[in-house]
Amino acid sequence: MFRTSILSVAAMWFVAGSTPMAVAAPPAAPVHAHPEKGPHGGPLLELGDEEFHAEVLLDEKAGTLAIYLLDSAAKMAVPVEAKELVINLKHGGKPVQFKLPAAPLKTDPKGQSSCFVVKSPDLIHNLHHKDHGARMAVKVRGKSYTAKVALAHDHDHKH
Repeated sequence: MFRTSILSVAAMWFVAGSTPMAVAAPPAAPVHAHPEKGPHGGPLLELGDEEFHAEVLLDEKAGTLAIYLLDSAAKMAVPVEAKELVINLKHGGKPVQFKLPAAPLKTDPKGQSSCFVVKSPDLIHNLHHKDHGARMAVKVRGKSYTAKVALAHDHDHKH
């Protein structure tokens, strides 16, 4: 095998007129073509193979969770016909489901929404638990998407 490699290199050197051939560099790793945060300042969830994104905004004081549906670049709103999206998680080992009703923005077409909001201190409390396994589910343009919902913790919570 070593002999074959030397012969191959020698043949390439001879064919190229004693000039070494350039070797192509390996392809670069794919670069995310979207920012780290959404237009409202919240963290992003990927839906599908980055076909869409969901921006998560948590208001601890008000006890609300808002999710905005965004395009693949995470810049433009993506209104959908869904009346709600759901978050499924486990609390105490038991499955629990929270529904976030549509809260259409002024720019959303009639009968569609790119924003879903719920006031639920219970949901927010559950999202702070370590092994909640929360996943959101929503249908966008006829296709169902799910994404893991995780909170970035800047501080400790005593529960």
